Order: sequence, then C-alpha cells, then structure tokens
Amino acid sequence: MKNLLFTFILLNLSSLVFAQRNFPSFTPQEFPKELSKELKLDESTEKKLGKLYIRLQEDVMNTIMIARKDGETDREKIKAETDELRDKHLVKAKGILDDDTYASYENFMLMERREKQTYLLELKLELTPDQKEKYDAINASSKQVFQQIREKHKGDREAMKEALEPVMKQHEMMLSQVLTEEQMSIYKASREEMMKKGRRGGRRSF
Repeated sequence: MKNLLFTFILLNLSSLVFAQRNFPSFTPQEFPKELSKELKLDESTEKKLGKLYIRLQEDVMNTIMIARKDGETDREKIKAETDELRDKHLVKAKGILDDDTYASYENFMLMERREKQTYLLELKLELTPDQKEKYDAINASSKQVFQQIREKHKGDREAMKEALEPVMKQHEMMLSQVLTEEQMSIYKASREEMMKKGRRGGRRSF
C-alpha cells in the first residue's frame, strides 16, 4: 500500500514538474494489442503482462523525474538506470511466459524505441509475404536518401525539413502501390502519431 501511495505521489509531482518545465505530459501506454496478438497471449497472461508493462513505464518516468529534479541530465546514467529497470521487468515477464513467447517478447523489449515503433506498425499492417518484401525494399531505399539529407543539412532543421518533404511524398507514393487503401490509412495514422510524439519532445516508451 505504501509503495502504491509513493508511486502515486511521484507521478503527480512529476506531472507538475514536467508541466512547469514544458516537458511532455506522461500517460502510461497500454500493452500493444498488435503485439499481444503476435505473441498469441491469452486474456489472463495479457492482463498480467500489461500490468508489468505499465509499471515499467511508471518506474522509468519516476527515474527520469528524480534525475532531472535539479535541472541536470546525465543521459548515460539515466540510460543505465532505465536499462536496469527493463531487465528487472524482463525477469518478471519470464515468470509468466513460456520460453518461446518470452524469447519473442525479450527481443521486442531490447529494440530501440524507433525499432519498436517500426515493428508495431508492421504488425498493424498485417503484410503478406509479397508485400513485406516490397515494403522492406522501399524502406531500405528511402532510408539511404533520408540519411544523406540529414547529413547534408545537419544543424539546419528548416532546410532539412524542406528537403525531406518531397522525399517523404515519393516514399508514400511508392508504398501506396504496394499497400491497400486500408493499410495506407493505418500507415499514415501511425506515422502521424509518431511525428506528434517527436514534436512533443518524445519520451522513452516500452
């Protein structure tokens, strides 16, 4: 009971502190439905893992809030502490998942944030094998162009944004020739949500 009360107080304090410093507000994300489907979790296991998943996010936010309370940010220290929280989370998850399911979940949790977003988006799209091959080829080709533009305009956000815009349109046009209208709607909605999180400063999510 005391631990729950302490977490509640910290979360409320973190909301106040982050609001005063123009940090993005924090709301724990529910366990991704598409990941639950991919892992073939039953309702009971999904509920247990979901609670652990939300608790991890709360613990990470508490860690970040405490680390920033004096206005100083040691990124390496924060990363080490949040990685430790993730590892503890995985130990608990292993206790409720079978070996094969745990291996898949561990692989997901060890991905970087952008890798997780990309992976979950692909699960949402439910690509056929033929679509997956073409989808990967388009993304690989565009990724090289994106990287070249970022390197060329490093430090100039406006120039970078202007240069990326036509490339993004071309990228979506190529995808539209591979994906169905429904899949494209899912793709655009997911990409927009990622961009919104980026504009809000982004937050580490699991």
